[in-house]
Formats: sequence, structure tokens, C-alpha cells
Amino acid sequence: MQIEKIVKPAQTIVSMSTHISHEHIPGYIGTSFVDLLEYIQKNGAEPVGTPFISYLNLNDAGQPRDELLDVEIGIPINQELPSTERFQSYVLPSYQAVRTLYIGDYDDLTDSYKELITAIKQENGIFTFRSYEYFLTDASAPLEEQETMIELTYRLKRKDLFTS
Repeated sequence: MQIEKIVKPAQTIVSMSTHISHEHIPGYIGTSFVDLLEYIQKNGAEPVGTPFISYLNLNDAGQPRDELLDVEIGIPINQELPSTERFQSYVLPSYQAVRTLYIGDYDDLTDSYKELITAIKQENGIFTFRSYEYFLTDASAPLEEQETMIELTYRLKRKDLFTS
């Protein structure tokens, strides 16, 4: 697996968030992308990047902390839009991440997460408990050919502020 370090630039996004069980995620993702695209078009904006799903409540092994997942579905856009109760639009700040391209069945991503966590530790970093997954193929591709770019955010460990 090839892993690279990146600094993702700040970007304006529109998103939807929920707290959901694992088995309901596929249906939520599909309808959310459709709803987000309709909201973007209705408000005169344009998508400018790859749609993503972000998991927000991961543990230090990159796995969910509990049965329900905190999930954000988002699309980078060319301008900030009005936020509503259902849609949030904001500037996502720049972040450091390690990323890899995973090809295969989405349900088998666990090993990729483990390797990315290891790469963070090798960089003297601390996983900040947020992942981004970018779906590079559509659902019509066979499972073994599905391409997903996975990014795990991290920060560097602070050096000791006091010297002996």
C-alpha cells in the first residue's frame, strides 16, 4: 500500500451530518449526495471537488467509538452558501493527513486504516480522530474495483516546552 503525507488546503464545503448505525450508512450516503447536489444547484453554486464522507468519532485505532457513527457527507463548492438546519456550509480549514488509495470492497477498509494509523505514528504524529473517504468510482463498478481515497487527519506531537 502506498501512503503519502499531504496538507489539504482550506476549502468551502456544503454538508449534511448525522449520527447513524453502520448498516444504514449506504442508503444515507446515496440520498445525501443527491440532496446536496440539489441544494448546491438551487443556490447557484458549483461543485469543485470530489464528494466525501467523513467519520468524526473514531478511536485511536481508526475504528468507531460506539455503535452509532458521527458522519458528515460533504461536497467542496465554489462559494459559501446559507446554512440551514439540514445543510451546513462553511470553510473547512487546512489539515495535515496521510492518505492512500484503496481498491476493493468498501467493507474491507480496516487494514488500510491500521496502516495509516501506523504511518501517523512513524511521523511523530497524533491521529485527530477524523477520516475522509473520497469515492472515486460510482456504485455501478464491481466491488473488487471500487476505488476509495482514504485520508486520516493528524497533528504533530508537541515538543517539550520545558528543558531540563
